[in-house]
Amino acid sequence: MKLRFLKLVFIVFLLVGNLFAQTHYGLYMSMNFPTVSGHIPNYVGRGLGGFGAFIQAPFSPYHSNSFINRFDFSAESGLTYIGFRDKQSDFRYNNYYFDPSFYINFIPDRQSDAMRIMLGFRPSYLLFQNNEDFNMGNYQIVRNEWRNAYQQGDLDFGLATGISVSLGSIARAELKYTHSFTQQLSNSYVRGRPSFVEFGLKLSAVDIRESLMQRDKDLAQQLENASKGTLLVMLSSTDAKVLEKMKKAGKQEEAAFLVRMEQIAAQNQKQAFERYFDFCKVLYFSDTSANEVAAGNFRGVMDSEGRPASFDTSNYMLAAFCEDASDYTNKIDYGLYFYDKNFQQLKKPFNVSANFLGIFAGGDPVNYFKRARYLHTSSEFTKVVKRASARLQRSKAVRQN
Repeated sequence: MKLRFLKLVFIVFLLVGNLFAQTHYGLYMSMNFPTVSGHIPNYVGRGLGGFGAFIQAPFSPYHSNSFINRFDFSAESGLTYIGFRDKQSDFRYNNYYFDPSFYINFIPDRQSDAMRIMLGFRPSYLLFQNNEDFNMGNYQIVRNEWRNAYQQGDLDFGLATGISVSLGSIARAELKYTHSFTQQLSNSYVRGRPSFVEFGLKLSAVDIRESLMQRDKDLAQQLENASKGTLLVMLSSTDAKVLEKMKKAGKQEEAAFLVRMEQIAAQNQKQAFERYFDFCKVLYFSDTSANEVAAGNFRGVMDSEGRPASFDTSNYMLAAFCEDASDYTNKIDYGLYFYDKNFQQLKKPFNVSANFLGIFAGGDPVNYFKRARYLHTSSEFTKVVKRASARLQRSKAVRQN
């Protein structure tokens, strides 16, 4: 009888997934708390959990009756761990169930799918159970307990009701109450699955797949648009306050040297972009014009020869060799960063760890303490720019195919 019941549950669960169109399926996790304390003063529930798989489908993808369209069907199958303890003796009862459930769901707003009201039937099969007694500072498993009438293979039945709320494109949170028809608990007799409150989280494999596909589609469109636009590269210059401080200290030669080294570093960066960045058109501006560019004033934008240049101001992105100029991450790694129009970092494949130049400029560990941008060599800038361009080209080609 018990074996036939398990086979029937398994067959029904498979048929549901095959019969209904527009099926969603995935995994769920849950936490439960038995309501035994409301019945027997000596008993108190324990917060335990469960996990399993679910499927969900409408009764009809479309029906002429709009009221019928507000219902769908769901089924779950998994393992549930339920337990409670005797407060006086600190004795614990632990039950492990194969716990299928079947629900009819009412959707108040079929267009949004934001909330479901659930009503269902929840049988269960006791896989195994054990008892724990508190002894010498630890819980120890007790083989025989005279009050415990649980037996492996016990069947229990209950009704479940609850609400399901969307947490976004891939997850749902659920709050359910299962009322057990077989609960038989007393101070001298323990049997039957307790009623319990349950909080669960569902992750839909179908929604995850669609979300990833949409994200990939959006990225493909972003790469395609970026390849047809312009990259505005911000070139660094010497900080005016630093120069002023050096001049006041009588360090004119050091100040002139610093200016020259910064100019060489900027020239090396420009040459790297001119020779190896072929993903899109490239123009330049000085970091002294950063605020103007961020405000949409492009008078300081120049071509590689330093001449004023025009471009499509509706399609551009920014880049710079820096220690991150955005409020998004504020990383201290020096390297090539790509930004949107608001100087907020773009995600992969634009910004990756391979864009960093490393902590030792020119390969010399001593330069780590100097923190000087001009100490990076032309070959270092070239390697990063070449890799960035190749990565963007490759990412675009992969998504086009």
